[in-house]
Amino acid sequence: MNVTEYFKSLSLELQALENRVRHFIDDAHWLTDGEWKESVLRNIISRSCPQNISIGRGFIIGKDWVSTQMDIILYDNTHPILYKDGDLVFIQPSACRAIIEVKSSYTAEIYRNAANAISDVASKIRQSEPSQEIFVGIFFYNMTQQNSSTALNALKDLSDQDNNKTIDHVCLGKSKFIKFWEYNPLDKAANYNSWHFYSVEDKAVGYFIHNLLSFLANHNLVRNDNIWYPEEGKEYSLIERLQR
Repeated sequence: MNVTEYFKSLSLELQALENRVRHFIDDAHWLTDGEWKESVLRNIISRSCPQNISIGRGFIIGKDWVSTQMDIILYDNTHPILYKDGDLVFIQPSACRAIIEVKSSYTAEIYRNAANAISDVASKIRQSEPSQEIFVGIFFYNMTQQNSSTALNALKDLSDQDNNKTIDHVCLGKSKFIKFWEYNPLDKAANYNSWHFYSVEDKAVGYFIHNLLSFLANHNLVRNDNIWYPEEGKEYSLIERLQR
């Protein structure tokens, strides 16, 4: 299995689908275009989800708080659901496994706004369920700017306020990927707590989705046969590191 080419094919698939609605509506209805992009990514992720995980959009409801609407929610369907209608769901924090914000094109302002919004929700979930891990991600379809420091500093600024606001995965177009490591990926040393900014040619979508799948599998996706990740790995593509 050629995992590298498979990762690149995921980027090509998204690129082919992302503007399909806009071909019909031009610029007449940006909301519909945004909803389409969210739907495309949800469908691609859902193809590989474990059977106990469902995917939708909607709200997380705590004892005394309600989240903003999340573009993508992955939740444990063995838990009770407060309400469901199609892909719109209302769930309790204990059912939540992942939250993802989806954006079309990167600008520093859009990035910071998305990071602020999702980190607030992440903090509430983690405070409600302190023993529960969640995947917190931002997904941009396109990125032309190349300033890694700006992207990393925005994440650090939020974590400096509250570690519960940590955003651990970011896809910036088809070739830029950010991952937060609690341990050193090279020697497995603990308390590493750093973001790595990678330049992975045409493979960022694959890394984002497969890191999500690995998280859902309790980090048990192994690389011994190189089924889930390219053989060369991504550390050779590291551009910048920033410690929390």
